[in-house]
Amino acid sequence: MSTLILFLPPVRPGPATEYSYTLTADGHTALRHATAPAALLPEPTRPGGEVVAVVPARALSWQRVQMPAGVPLGAGQQTPRLRSVLEGLLEDRLLDDATQLHFALQPGAHGTAQGGEPVWVAVCDRAWLRENLQALEAAGRRVSRVVPEFAPGPTASGGPELCALGTPEEAFVVLTGQGADQGVAVLPLTPMALALARAGAPANDAVAAQDNSNALPVRAEPAVAALAERTLGQRVALHTASQRALDAARGDWDLAQFDLASTGRT
Repeated sequence: MSTLILFLPPVRPGPATEYSYTLTADGHTALRHATAPAALLPEPTRPGGEVVAVVPARALSWQRVQMPAGVPLGAGQQTPRLRSVLEGLLEDRLLDDATQLHFALQPGAHGTAQGGEPVWVAVCDRAWLRENLQALEAAGRRVSRVVPEFAPGPTASGGPELCALGTPEEAFVVLTGQGADQGVAVLPLTPMALALARAGAPANDAVAAQDNSNALPVRAEPAVAALAERTLGQRVALHTASQRALDAARGDWDLAQFDLASTGRT
């Protein structure tokens, strides 16, 4: 079995659209990684192979909402009523018309809401996501899961982490792990990003950070690693797009929900 993991491009697909992809046999190690048009993407081996699409951090926003009592959130219950409830809860928070956006609830949303806790909702452009999935399916690469590049929740280090991405001309950082009430933040690559990460660190880590500039984990794509070290004033660990793809695919999120749910029929 193998898995094809690909990043969705930031724009709507066209004939010349290319996808950065990683092919893996075990979910942990890349067999191959490159960029190719949809029709030339490798096919995961069968049986059991799958195609996983990764939504870039800059294409998603994160909202935390308190669901009304009595609204079912379990599997198979993503009804137009639930969609309408989410639109009502989010319309005042979103810059775009809620009807033009795609929503996806966090894994285990039913149990979280039953416990009285707010649930995370991932939000992205509906038409953009649908058109990319349709373009891949037309090329014979039907996507079985859609995952976020980064998601809210605990990090491997147990505290805030930064990841520098992009190009030297357009570099940015993604901040994760700031606590249960904070989602994923996308910020310009500036010293302020490191200051924000340290401000969200537990007290004992914040003290350590005064003596050890490497107290907070910072990873970076090779293209912006040197820039990140100069800007943030500390060493960074190299972390390639292929490694991010593997990390994302191992997560438990699936953004293919509501009208974009991936089933045996659709």
